[in-house]
Amino acid sequence: MKIFKREVKSPFLAWGIVALVVLFVSLFSLSAPVAMAQAKKTSDNDTQRYSQLLQSIYQFIIQNYVDEVDPYKLYEGAMKGMFDALGDPHSIFLDEAMMSDMLRETDGSYAGVGLYISKQVGTPKEGEEKYIEVVSPIEDTPAWKAGILPGDLILSVDGESTATMTVDQASAKIQGKAGTKVKLRFRRGNNYEFDVEFTRATIQIPAIKTGIIEQAGAKIGYVRIIEWIPQTPDKVRAALEQMKTAGITQLIVDVRSNPGGLLDSVVEVCDLFLDSGVIVSTKGRVETENYEYKAKPSVVISKDIPMVVLVNQGSASASEIFAGAMKDTHRALLIGERTYGKGSVQQVFPLDKTGFKLTMARYYTPSGVNIDKTGIEPDIVSPDIELSDKQLDTLEKLYDSGLVEAFVKDHPDATREERKAYAQTLIQKGYDLPELYLEKLIRDEIDRTKPERVYDLEYDMQLNEAISVITSPDFKTRLENSKTLEQTMAAH
Repeated sequence: MKIFKREVKSPFLAWGIVALVVLFVSLFSLSAPVAMAQAKKTSDNDTQRYSQLLQSIYQFIIQNYVDEVDPYKLYEGAMKGMFDALGDPHSIFLDEAMMSDMLRETDGSYAGVGLYISKQVGTPKEGEEKYIEVVSPIEDTPAWKAGILPGDLILSVDGESTATMTVDQASAKIQGKAGTKVKLRFRRGNNYEFDVEFTRATIQIPAIKTGIIEQAGAKIGYVRIIEWIPQTPDKVRAALEQMKTAGITQLIVDVRSNPGGLLDSVVEVCDLFLDSGVIVSTKGRVETENYEYKAKPSVVISKDIPMVVLVNQGSASASEIFAGAMKDTHRALLIGERTYGKGSVQQVFPLDKTGFKLTMARYYTPSGVNIDKTGIEPDIVSPDIELSDKQLDTLEKLYDSGLVEAFVKDHPDATREERKAYAQTLIQKGYDLPELYLEKLIRDEIDRTKPERVYDLEYDMQLNEAISVITSPDFKTRLENSKTLEQTMAAH
């Protein structure tokens, strides 16, 4: 999950192999460990001392190690060590492959399996490690077709544990040349573990998907923002213009399972709905990182059009900026689940073919709240179906049984009534899972090789909740009485 403020041509190329500032080169002596032990306080003197020590040790290793040393390996090791020491999973050295992958991702295309990932948050159980976590699969990709779900943990990539990997390192290993294979081991819930061997494919990430839902006399525009890439604002603007011409009466914007992207992209999209005030502000130690992004006077969709934003635990970073701006300005009601909670801003700095990503600031919603590690609580909580550990074990047995696949093979065009009847049959066979969950499982298996639908009125409970709320007579009152994030935090 990444949010980039801008790409910056590196000001650091002059530091050569390893040192940020090279003041002078001195021969490393036995007194160096003593000096390092005594240097505890952060000060200008400490900065100078450690810079000198770093360069001295580098030169000493180059000149004295028993075997000839590759300077690049020392450089790469030192860079990785410095960023690891920050304890920030979003600040990292990018080797050549990782840098190349990252630049391709922000263009909306890469070769892989189609997963948005993050480092597992929270404290793991005693004796367990922090693994790579699936934020969401990308629709119409190998991961989506394999049924990978948000919250699944990736335990290993081709047998290598992800416990010691950063997000970018794991991403670099999962991605590769289209047509090649990669084997991932997943954990779902506490106990259910399974392997999937994927054939990598070229992943084309659509910026948005749109449609118009006509229900109960309403004409509801639906915009699903899949990724915040450079093309997103123009595509959203064009979709909104078309919807306005079509005469929509309400609007639903869906940023569920959207892990983030470009800050400029989300600011431009917010500006399509807001005509004044702060959209988001950033604050950092460097003066240039302290900035307020404000809305321009014109909007594409009038404030008279009721609006809902759908969020869930996979809505992160730039998606949280959008949700926070719409909530704090009372432009829209938020419906769904608490968001992920990533409130920091990174910049990417190229260094020849490598580079690094560094957290430069934190962002704040219009009411002045930073949601890092807390997320955004929606105005109306509408949880998705969540299975218990016992039910996950039951689901594993159902997968192993092959019953769903066999039914779909015999009934490739099963109606909802037939799906419902077979779901009840499975429950009678001892597969004690929510009936609606089983129905959707069967339907998704039928649709596995088809493009994902724009919206799902059959089984998407959160979307149906949004339709119910946005078409209700008291929507305007509920919106006016909704709390900003600042008010919500004060109440707690």
